[in-house]
Amino acid sequence: DGTINSKFHESTPTFTRDGKTMYFTRNNYLDGKKGKDENKITLIKIYKATLDNNGKWGNSIELPFNSDNYSVGHPALSADEKTLYFASDMPGTFGQSDIYKASINGESYGAPQNLGTSINTEGKETFPYVTSENEIYFASDGHPGLGGLDVFVGKIEDNGTISNIQNVG
Repeated sequence: DGTINSKFHESTPTFTRDGKTMYFTRNNYLDGKKGKDENKITLIKIYKATLDNNGKWGNSIELPFNSDNYSVGHPALSADEKTLYFASDMPGTFGQSDIYKASINGESYGAPQNLGTSINTEGKETFPYVTSENEIYFASDGHPGLGGLDVFVGKIEDNGTISNIQNVG
């Protein structure tokens, strides 16, 4: 409805298991217009919305690590819903965009952590998805592949590193 969908762009929703919380990507707005960086690129942000008792989505809020200077988008939840994975080109990024994670502590969030050079390259890593088996699927044009944004999978180790990255073909 109108509380989530706007005249601009919303995409890549991810939901908690109970279906009552949604994280999604939306174009950045500055003074009612699409927010763009100095290169005229439209930026994106992650929002969180909740489902009320009447089945209506609302309470749409920006996450605290969003910025008007870089993009943060394409959220994915870990199976235990304690970690949010996402793509960003924030300072500290190795390439065009990297995959990050932030802990979820109730209504607060930990500082974003870059997943490192085992997964992130000088290219673009984006669109993460995490399975219940602690596998992370993502798109990349920096890992060897068939061309463009190929789909890859890696194993999320107990220490948070990513190993055994494979092109899924």
